[in-house]
Parts: sequence; C-alpha cells; structure tokens
Amino acid sequence: MKKLLLFVFGWIAITPLRAQVSQDTLRITLPQAEAQFRQRNLQLMASKLGISENQAYEWQSKLWNNPSIYVEQMPYNSQTKEVMPLRQRNSEQVLQFQQLLLLAGKRNKQLAIAKTNTEIAADRFYDLLRTLNYQLRTTFYDLYYTRQSLAVYGEEIGTLRQTVNLFQQQYEKGNVPLKDLSRLKAYLFTLTTEQQQLLKKSTDDQADLALLLNASPSTIIQPALENTGARPDELRPNGAAPSAVGQLSINELYKTAEDNRYDLKAFRDLVIQEKQNLTLQKALAVPDLQVQATYDRNAGYIPNYFGLGVGINLPVFNKNQGNIRAATIRTQSSQQATDAYRLQVDSEVQRAYQKALLTDRLYRTFDQRFNDDFGKLIQGVTVNYKKQNIDVVEFLDFFDSYKVSQIQYTQLQNDRMQSLEELNYAVGTNLFAQ
Repeated sequence: MKKLLLFVFGWIAITPLRAQVSQDTLRITLPQAEAQFRQRNLQLMASKLGISENQAYEWQSKLWNNPSIYVEQMPYNSQTKEVMPLRQRNSEQVLQFQQLLLLAGKRNKQLAIAKTNTEIAADRFYDLLRTLNYQLRTTFYDLYYTRQSLAVYGEEIGTLRQTVNLFQQQYEKGNVPLKDLSRLKAYLFTLTTEQQQLLKKSTDDQADLALLLNASPSTIIQPALENTGARPDELRPNGAAPSAVGQLSINELYKTAEDNRYDLKAFRDLVIQEKQNLTLQKALAVPDLQVQATYDRNAGYIPNYFGLGVGINLPVFNKNQGNIRAATIRTQSSQQATDAYRLQVDSEVQRAYQKALLTDRLYRTFDQRFNDDFGKLIQGVTVNYKKQNIDVVEFLDFFDSYKVSQIQYTQLQNDRMQSLEELNYAVGTNLFAQ
C-alpha cells in the first residue's frame, strides 16, 4: 500500500512537469518558422498598418473641398425698435454660398503624391520583411549548428567523465599516477568551459528566435533541418538545374538586386514623388477659383436679390517661385541619392558573392567521410587508452583533434549557410532551393 501511494504521488508530481516540457518545447522546420514569423511578428504587423494608414491619406486626397455658407441677419432695427426683425419690410437677411475650385489639376497631382506615399510605405514594409527574414534564417541556422556542436561536447564530456571516474578509482588504488588523472580533469574542465560558452550563445539565439516568432520567452525552440547534407552542387539557383555558387553570374545578381531590393525601390519611388511634388508646386502657382452665390432678401437694389460671383487671386507678387526652386533641387538631390544607393547595393552584392564563393569552394573540397572515419578512430583510441595501450598524452591529443575536427566541420556548415543567406539578403530574394 505504501509503495502504491508513493507511485501515485510521484505520478501526480511528474505529470504537470511532463506537460509543461511538452508545451514549452517547439520543434520547428525553417519553412514552418518563416510561416509563423509572417503571421505573428509584431514589427511586421505594425509596418503593415503603415500601408493602411497611407491608403487612408490617399482616400482623403480624393475628397473635394467643403463648401462654405455665410448667413447675415439684422439684429436690431433702430427705426422700429425691434429686436431680430424677420419681416421683409423691417429687416435684412443675406445668404451666401461659396465653393473653392482647384485649377491646374492640383487635386489629381495631390492624389498622385498620396499614391506614391503608399508605394513607399509598401517598400518599407517589404524591406523590413527582407531584413527580419534574414535575421530569422541566420539565427535559425546558427541555433541549429550550435546545437550540433553542443552534441559533440556532450558526447565528449560524457565519455571523458566516465574515464575520469574510472581513473579516479584506479588512482585511489594506486594503479595510475596523479599527473595522468590531473591532465584528464584539466581537459574535462576545458571542455566544460567551452560548452558553457556555446550554451550562452544558444540562449541568445533562442531569445532572438522567440522574439522573431512572437513566441513565449520560456519556449525551447528546437530547429530541424531537412537535407542538411546537401552539397553545394545540389543547390539550385531559382529552381534551375543544379549549380554551384561559382556558376552564378555577378551581372545577373546585380540585375536580381535591382528587381528585388525594396529599399532601392523606395529610393526610386522617392525620386518619382519629388518629380510629382515639382509638378504640384508649378500647379500651385496657378490661383484657384472661388465661386459664390448670394441671396439678399431686402437688398438696396431690388428685393430678393440673387447674384453669382467668382473670385481669384492675382499672381502678381507670389508665383510660388521659392517652392518651385526648392522642389527642383530636391528632385536633383533624390536622383543623386538613388544613384549612390544603387552603387552601395552593387557593392553589397559583390561582397556577399565573394564570401559565398569562398565558403562554397572550401565546403566542396572537404571530404565528409573524414569525420565518420575519425569518429571510428576515436572510439578505438578510447578503448586502447582504457587498456593502457597508449598514454594520456596520446589519448588527449586524439581526443582534442576529434573535438576540433567536429566543431570546425559544423562551423564550416554554418559559415556556408550564413554566407548563402547573406547573398540572398543582398539580392533581395532566395536564390537557392535544396
């Protein structure tokens, strides 16, 4: 009975813990992460609202100016001593209706500027999407390969800790010298310290990824990659035939960036907007027309007078010269800024292409069977060391070489994916399909 109660209470205690672990652990692939990111990222939501805001301004610019009405009433008739007289023979009422008519197509020109503002807001949204998606993908890969490295450290630390415990027992029996045991413990401490540094890096990546996905900070994200063993010759630029990075054309990459970089498109749209503003400023030099209708109930000319009138400013002194000059300068300045930014984009593409080319070539020259063979070798080394067929110096040398080769290979894979993502970011689209 006592054992049954202990089992029940133990099951009750562990069940919520298991549910919590299952609930707070998110195993997710890169396509799933991107889909969740697009749906739930708060920065994207806020930026997308900016498009709706500018569409509202666009709608506002379509509206006509409101008409105005003027009413005049005689408050007191000093001859008849009446207050607010309303009869026609003893009072005066005037009613005026006015409407402003914009000339020279000002309304359409203002609408064109509002539409371009909406385009610029959309450009900013898609550029933010490009930037955050780049952060998502690079953080995803970084976290994945960091976990791969942590698995190597976990394997080595587990094996080495067993060896240290075994040699501790043998040392206490006087079968092994203290210097060998000390070297093993020192190397175990080194591995543990390096593991802690990777754990800190993994924690930072976890926090960044959770923020991008709008997930709970306590969520444990486990990135899962498909086709992680794909070699560079299995990459497919834009879904075409298999090709390596070196077979990409730099001129084609420049053109791809021209077509897909929304930050560059925002500069081009700003040039368009400045030209539209120059056209509007020239139109503002044309005065607008004021149309007026007047009714005077008891006018001095005739009773119940109706009159129509028009009014217009005379462009004698102010012809909007200063604003036209300023708009002309802004148009020239925006064009020069666009040309300068285009050169910057080309430079980013060139730099990203060179980095991707270098890492791609290095990865292609690496023999992936090397690590598998090394893993089999280190197992034999561990067995021989426990049998004291090799000394502690040789054992630690092999052990360290195995760790370094595994970590460097994992880092090479990460560097390769990071460089490919940087190239994708530079051209504004995903060039590769695996």
